[in-house]
Amino acid sequence: MTTRKISAFFILLAAGLFAALPASAQSEAEESHGPRPGLSIGGRAAYYRPKDADHGDFAEGVQVRYHLTRRWALEGSVDLRQDRFSGTKVSVVPIQLSVLVYLMPHGYRFAPYILAGGGWYYTQVDTPTDSSGFRFGPHAGAGVEFFRDSAWSFGGSYRYLWTEDIRSQDVAHPLGRNFKDRGFMLTAAVNYSF
Repeated sequence: MTTRKISAFFILLAAGLFAALPASAQSEAEESHGPRPGLSIGGRAAYYRPKDADHGDFAEGVQVRYHLTRRWALEGSVDLRQDRFSGTKVSVVPIQLSVLVYLMPHGYRFAPYILAGGGWYYTQVDTPTDSSGFRFGPHAGAGVEFFRDSAWSFGGSYRYLWTEDIRSQDVAHPLGRNFKDRGFMLTAAVNYSF
């Protein structure tokens, strides 16, 4: 990943957080700060860096969170990404389910959390003998969410993915070869709570 792409990722994350800062100056009479029970949905940008990929790449996706309590939430997400492994193009659609545990007590706009879960990764390998299928892998990580008001929040997360290897077979490798797809993922998201 180039320095330019890394800079762009963090500039977008910072822009979302700085846009939320004026809300912190609002009066304390506001009804709710931090996570609250209910549903939230949002769009996100993600950066994936698999271990054996030629480079990392950006992806876009959506996430849905259901806050069971102010401390516990379930998250479902879907992204679309493309990687290159030694010249072989691989398209992956990760479908991830995660459990989030918020670490700060209720009342704080800034809410760090830890997460763990699993994902099913629909994978399409573009070779002369195209192959596709689902792979599984657990993940774990941490993140932070900033609650602008009772409806809008901005956040980011880091998660490490232990996904199954990608199997490819082509003319140059008639017996096949494996690519290690485990690696890390960074996300930046905007959520709306109902």
